[in-house]
Amino acid sequence: MTTTTLVLLMLSQTTPPAPPPAPPPQEGLKLLSKDKLGITFYGFLRLDTHYDTDRPNSIQIPQWILSKDLPGAEGEAAGENDFSMNPRLTRLGMDFDGPVVPDLWDVKITGRLEVDFYNLPNGGNLSSNSREFLRLRHAWGKLDWGTVSLQFGQRDELFSPLTPSPNADMVMWGAGNPGDRRPQLRAEWKPGGGLTATGMIGVTGAIDSQNIDGGTPVSATTFFDGEASGAPTVQGRLAYEVEGWVEKRKISLGVHGHWAQEELDIALATGDRTFSSDAVGLDLILWLHERISVRADLFYGRNLDDIRGGNNQGVNAATGNEIGAHGGWAELGVQLASWYTLILGAYLDNPHHDDLTAATARDKNLILALCNRFRWGPFEIGADYLNWTTEYFDDANIDDGQDHRFNLFFALYF
Repeated sequence: MTTTTLVLLMLSQTTPPAPPPAPPPQEGLKLLSKDKLGITFYGFLRLDTHYDTDRPNSIQIPQWILSKDLPGAEGEAAGENDFSMNPRLTRLGMDFDGPVVPDLWDVKITGRLEVDFYNLPNGGNLSSNSREFLRLRHAWGKLDWGTVSLQFGQRDELFSPLTPSPNADMVMWGAGNPGDRRPQLRAEWKPGGGLTATGMIGVTGAIDSQNIDGGTPVSATTFFDGEASGAPTVQGRLAYEVEGWVEKRKISLGVHGHWAQEELDIALATGDRTFSSDAVGLDLILWLHERISVRADLFYGRNLDDIRGGNNQGVNAATGNEIGAHGGWAELGVQLASWYTLILGAYLDNPHHDDLTAATARDKNLILALCNRFRWGPFEIGADYLNWTTEYFDDANIDDGQDHRFNLFFALYF
């Protein structure tokens, strides 16, 4: 009988702090099997606290700010303050480092499995803050031949690849930062010279579960509109990375695109059944100094709720029009000390006014943020302030939602 020997190795290499995003874990626990498949554990323990002067649509995962002029419970909740605390962003991941397989043209095999505790059971409601549920973030494998690679599973989208610094619970989705995670098949080509071309196909409706015709997805006559279209989500990105004028700091510029389609089983009153979703974007990482960086991610498109754009509004069912939107975000990060980084950011998601008709439709999200990051080895403290304004379509009768949001978090990386 063959016995598998497990060798435990503690990784001692550390990565110094840097301007956003936060540096990778400092340590990991690695297991080696007889087939030389390495499994490295990583993650962090984290506690987030939130305080709002005025109520957002969700205290822990905000996407817009309520107005007192909204009807029903939303209007009654608007203007009220709140306080919340949760450990949901605590994360555990495993990186798989497999062997080179000669029988498959010397392919290198790797993979990743990553979870946190931000699942939404019970019909989409957050569970008790002391009974969190696991959420799958990443689950993918990669076949790498050097110049060409193939990935399969669930991971980040190609559209809008950068991650903003504040509001880590919702990463500014619906508020200037489109792009989520979804099941996908991805191919990448690196011809050299700093160029990378990547394309993917994924399932449509993975984020919004759109079902405009109103039936239940499990019924015999209606299904999720994205899957019912018979077409996948298609995304691509062309990136160029080059050595900048700052030593050991690279400049990265990428252009990315998105296309998908939704189809209803029952036509709207307007007669429309098929809707398109398309967008283009630009992402940039620029180092002005070894301690000063600029990061930006911009987008323009229509029917973007399945990629977290348009303030989470995709199709106007009253007119049959796809709702257009543009926006993005930009951040200036300054590392003032080896243990302290200051980040200033602006974030905008601006649905096109002419595509909206409902008085309560969200017309614009605009956020200004000041973020502080204090890091000593594997321990980090973050203190963020967000000045958040949500404008509504009928601005004559519905006042803006305005909130001062404060976030304090503590994290221990491993």
